[in-house]
Amino acid sequence: MPYPQTRPDRSVFEDLTDEYTSVSAPASVFTPLTSSDALASLVLKGEFRAAESLREEMLLHRIPITYDVVYIQAALDAITKKRPKGAVDDRPDLFEAWLSLVPDAHEQRNTFTEVRHLMFRNMDYLNLQFICRFGLILGSKGYCAGNASMQVVSVLARYACPSVTEAYLRQLEEKCRSYHARVGSGSPEKSLSRAYNLAIRTLALAGRTKATLRLIHVAKERDISILDFTLSIASKTSPKQDVDHKSPALRPTSTIAEASPDSLARRLWLLRKALTSHSPPSPYALLRFITDYRTEGRTRGTTLLRGRAYRHSAKSASTWAMAEMLYHRAREEHIYTLIVFAQHFHLIGVPGRSVLSRIRGQQGKSARQGRSRRLKSPSYPISEKLYPTRHHTALVWEALVKTSPKAERERLYSLLLKLVQGNLNRDQLLAAETSQPLHLQLPANAFDAAHFAPFIQAHAKRDPKKASLVMNDMVNLGIQPQIVQWSMVARGYAQHGNPSTALRILDWLEDSERKQHMDDKPEREERLYRPSDLLLGTCTNVLRGFVAGGDAENALEVERRLIERFGYVLGERRATDAAITSLRMLKTELTTRFVDHFLQMPPHCS
Repeated sequence: MPYPQTRPDRSVFEDLTDEYTSVSAPASVFTPLTSSDALASLVLKGEFRAAESLREEMLLHRIPITYDVVYIQAALDAITKKRPKGAVDDRPDLFEAWLSLVPDAHEQRNTFTEVRHLMFRNMDYLNLQFICRFGLILGSKGYCAGNASMQVVSVLARYACPSVTEAYLRQLEEKCRSYHARVGSGSPEKSLSRAYNLAIRTLALAGRTKATLRLIHVAKERDISILDFTLSIASKTSPKQDVDHKSPALRPTSTIAEASPDSLARRLWLLRKALTSHSPPSPYALLRFITDYRTEGRTRGTTLLRGRAYRHSAKSASTWAMAEMLYHRAREEHIYTLIVFAQHFHLIGVPGRSVLSRIRGQQGKSARQGRSRRLKSPSYPISEKLYPTRHHTALVWEALVKTSPKAERERLYSLLLKLVQGNLNRDQLLAAETSQPLHLQLPANAFDAAHFAPFIQAHAKRDPKKASLVMNDMVNLGIQPQIVQWSMVARGYAQHGNPSTALRILDWLEDSERKQHMDDKPEREERLYRPSDLLLGTCTNVLRGFVAGGDAENALEVERRLIERFGYVLGERRATDAAITSLRMLKTELTTRFVDHFLQMPPHCS
């Protein structure tokens, strides 16, 4: 077919006017990502290994990296990632590198909540190396006096070697001054003063008198103002006074004790008020209420009290946790005792690996499956883990001993001796079951006789001589055995056929208490002497030992001591009444045996 000869008619098309060009879509312009954009994108996607490679390459080629808060996620990954076995631990370096890419405080403020929760609440151990670097980065970013920075200072002053705390404060001062000089925002004196004052108060309350005085001297040399309030605490606080300061919640509260035991509503009201006061109630007052309340089959009140304690203060939360631990201890639910401790407190002053192995082992799995037995499940959320007192850690050691075979108990005892000895020798830093370059150092009063009590009790049941050796170790370490430990040893000797030693211990304890009474009272009041409840409990314990050993004669001697010398009246102490009743049963049993034996004898022998 031939082509047409005429040209096409273009009149059918409209002219290209401005109306068409105004609505035409412009062509998209391709803008390539910068290196910083690519780095931030990798972090957002969670590709941290690729992001680290890119970051190192940018540093190698001196390519600047734009600061961004997204890099907090990479810093968190550096903390949580597992280190290959045998490899060098580069996690602190990675953490510091990524967190350094967060904007300064004057550009974009941040609370670092995720980092703080991970370091101070979710990690099994306090890692002082991460904590130190975190604090110094905060100082270099302009957060010298923020809550996060003060949290770091508090932890280091409480649990790091005093020389480490002093060195950290000097480095923090350098970082703060450098930041203020760089941004031209004035002097950092107020921020530094807050950090030094907090460190001095924490050291003083931890019983580190020499370190406290040393840091005050350093602050004055560097022209850093110290508050009168801080100096007052430093001058009044001593290791002995620190014991009273750290355990106000363990002293009986008269307000609660006077409440009618039959009025649960009244006791609940009193406890609610006490938990929000400056002096929380005794954990034992809480324990009695919890026990009575749950006996009635009720739970709402305990849930209410717990929430109030956690919202009010760390002291109230610590008191409630102590009550929970005592509750499970009374029911011999030792795994639950460990679970409550691990949920609430840093693993400090205890064998951390042993605690975690119990919780994550078969016993712990069985306990978690039986959640209906727990005081409250799930646990109430807390913003950060608490600092345990020696009363909390003593319960943990007891729970571990109760759930350990003989070989494991020996290992735990060796570890306890090393911890106490290392805590006494301040020049020799000891990290038990950890391998951190910066080791935890516990306060001077972190261990007492209660930590040795479970080992004494375990030995006294089988070999009282070994229990005596434990007491000897305590004395060598400067820890004086209390009447509770003497009671355990005396019962062991009574039960295992050494009545003279058991009675000699009783005589010594009685003489010591009478002498103390004479020193405290005028001569005319000596006749008013009444034995303490602890001494009555010791006599009761020895009486039980004689009954368990079948020694009725010496058991009767202890009973006479209780009634004739101590003026004991039946009905005053339930445990003592039960021990006397068991003695009566033993006498009846021995009499029956004698009569049966006599009747079975041949007539010519009688």
